[in-house]
Amino acid sequence: MKIIFYALVEEELPYIREWAAKTGNEVHPVTDFLNTNSAVLAEGFDAVVTQQTKVVTPDVYETLASYGIKQIAIRQVGYDILDIDLARQHGIRLSNVPGYSPRAIAEFTLTQLFALLRRTKIVERAIQQGDWTWETVGQTREIHELTVAVIGVGRIGTAFAQMLHALGARVLAVDPVYHAQNEPFVDYVSLDEALPQADVVSFHTPLNESTHHLGDAAFFEKLKTGAFVLNMSRGGVLDIAVVEAALASGEIAGLAIDVTENETQFMEQKQAPSEVPAEIQRLIARDNVLMSPHIAFYTDLAIKNMVAISLTDAVTLANGGHTENEILR
Repeated sequence: MKIIFYALVEEELPYIREWAAKTGNEVHPVTDFLNTNSAVLAEGFDAVVTQQTKVVTPDVYETLASYGIKQIAIRQVGYDILDIDLARQHGIRLSNVPGYSPRAIAEFTLTQLFALLRRTKIVERAIQQGDWTWETVGQTREIHELTVAVIGVGRIGTAFAQMLHALGARVLAVDPVYHAQNEPFVDYVSLDEALPQADVVSFHTPLNESTHHLGDAAFFEKLKTGAFVLNMSRGGVLDIAVVEAALASGEIAGLAIDVTENETQFMEQKQAPSEVPAEIQRLIARDNVLMSPHIAFYTDLAIKNMVAISLTDAVTLANGGHTENEILR
């Protein structure tokens, strides 16, 4: 089977070659994202794989269907870039990789939480200016003293909750789906119950109609004053204007985000700091804000699994088979 592999990053090549040699399938990697212009490259191929934050536009489904392609496999968790109904209308099945390495994102989230707690950004800036005094940083808290609300307790949220529990934190789970196996390390509560208690809120939800701007003005009004906010899920979960206001007023103590709603304007690019959106510049300037370029997932194990699982699912769906990773809703 011939598979076109969009949005290649160099680190994926060894895993592509390994998978192709093992399975006997042909994989043709290209660096382009799957879009209007690049969709024509799929002619003559049997299956499509991509990874991107840019939305797959309606004409792409039509183009792929005209080539007889019956699936799109994305090698990532979030699938808000896809139009499920439109894909179905064109006879195209979809899959994602929901479990390539939940620990990768959970570990990065924990790393950023520790950095916020211990004010490492302030420490580094002070040292660069020759200030080695304790007073600059001030006393900080330890993680076992904290109550952490994990919003979205799927694979990633569960991995994060387990880590927090092992470190002695109290963990509140907010999720419409209840998993009894999580009971030993979380307390399931409603969002309204969690927010007034939470010293930390961490988002691990998909982006959909119910989670878009979940972090809005009403959310922050209910949140405990002085809490930390973490978002390693999707940028659209937070209303960034509201977050800025909460930082300015001291309503929240700090913010760590790996994603933004407008990230396609500047992430995965090299540019002068003055060229990024103004609100991003303002956030970066804050001592209590940590930003990263959508890299929470970026580990060797995660990349290996994203490649192998997406390619395997692409073949399965193209052949009319079934995979547990098929996107059905």
